[in-house]
Amino acid sequence: MELENFSERMGRILLFAPLYRLRGRKLKRTDGTETTAMELGLMALLFFFEQMLQGRKDADIRKLALFLQTQTQAQFGDDAAFYEKISRDIVTTFRPTTGRRNSETFYDWPARQVHTAEFSYLKADKVDVASQSQYYVLDEQGLELVFATKEYFNEYQLSINQLILRKQLEQGQFSLALRQVEEMRLDVETLHQRIVRIRREIHRSIVSEETLNRYRKIVTDLNNRLKSEEDQFKELKNFISETKIRIRDNIDKDPERRAYDNIMQVEQRLDAVHGMHRRLLQLGIELGTSALAAAEEALYFSGIDSFNFDNDIANRFFATPLPLPASRRLIEPFLPTAQAVIWSPLAVFAPQRLERIERSGKQDAFPEMERMDKLADQQRTNIQQHYAAIASDLLACLAGRTELELADFTAYEQSEHAAMLQEKQFYIFWMLLHRRRRLILESAADDAKSPYHQLCLEHPELTEIQATETEGLIDQPAFTISNMKIKVVIDHGIS
Repeated sequence: MELENFSERMGRILLFAPLYRLRGRKLKRTDGTETTAMELGLMALLFFFEQMLQGRKDADIRKLALFLQTQTQAQFGDDAAFYEKISRDIVTTFRPTTGRRNSETFYDWPARQVHTAEFSYLKADKVDVASQSQYYVLDEQGLELVFATKEYFNEYQLSINQLILRKQLEQGQFSLALRQVEEMRLDVETLHQRIVRIRREIHRSIVSEETLNRYRKIVTDLNNRLKSEEDQFKELKNFISETKIRIRDNIDKDPERRAYDNIMQVEQRLDAVHGMHRRLLQLGIELGTSALAAAEEALYFSGIDSFNFDNDIANRFFATPLPLPASRRLIEPFLPTAQAVIWSPLAVFAPQRLERIERSGKQDAFPEMERMDKLADQQRTNIQQHYAAIASDLLACLAGRTELELADFTAYEQSEHAAMLQEKQFYIFWMLLHRRRRLILESAADDAKSPYHQLCLEHPELTEIQATETEGLIDQPAFTISNMKIKVVIDHGIS
């Protein structure tokens, strides 16, 4: 029927009555233009709503006045007393000083009688005697008015459902509370999917410092919201425990027995949802530590790999005429730190070593430098022998072919020379080749210090080795390397 639920519909319309009352109050900005207090009234509701979402219970007139002054960018002047006065008027509009609820009267045509709808937007919470502050929180109709101005989804949905569940439990609507807990379970699953998606985006999409900072802010906001929801879960569990104890004292009555069964079901299902949410909290913490740290490290090393000193610094320094201060700033990060030898007067109090100095015409040698030169020569020879052995095994595995994959070659080494796969130089050889993509060996034959010198001497017919990365990883007990397609060029006229 057309007039069905007429009274309820009128109540939803009259829900906005305090805002329209504030609309009648005119305010003048510093530039001379006028506005109304209606907008500030909605801002006040959103302020109390945000305080409730964050679990704060210390919202008073002073904090509301500071919030309005910040949001309006002091367009009504810098007088704090003005903002406190308008904040007090707004709170009085939503919560009359008489202590009674806001009421609106209308004629209910289907019932043929005058009906009065009562609304409670704000309610007084605790009082701070030391600062003489009265704290306020949103009441039931205050939440309805906020929800009526916008549909809240995604990240706020779980917090909103927690607030609705608390209201249902306070009113004894345990059947509706069971449905609300199920909605919260779906919200937790949605949050889990969102965290998984953010983790993937962090590993895939962070390519700059700006993107990293944006995702760091997203993860920080997510973790703050999860912690606030965790506190709300604890308050709900405490409230359910208190309600269960109160109902258990009167369990002999039939309505109370049914209510006790319902509250037990609500407690069990809420515990399950709380357990799921705690795992989300752990995932959020890991997301803010390991995932972001790994992304930041990858961004750092990608910047190092892409940095070219000749192109980015040297060419710009010599090709672009820069002022002297700009030139100094350009090369300053690459200069060594300033050093100075300073003698301290306290050195005279340090322990002194007295020794007999004998004059001698014998000139001391530098055994330490000689030993370092010998170690460098031994290491170079070792690398050259390893690379020559790798080339010998590669040609043996090819057996006349010119192409194969690195996975096939490692399988051959596993069966023929398994010890080679335990050597670090084996993987360094292929990593260097992968970076260069193409290794021309002709120039290394005459350079005794080249790591490929011994390879050229033993296999002069091998003139070039090429490497192209392909899909897959090669896992070995000690190392892991990407698979590659290897191609060799052999000059059969040389033997």
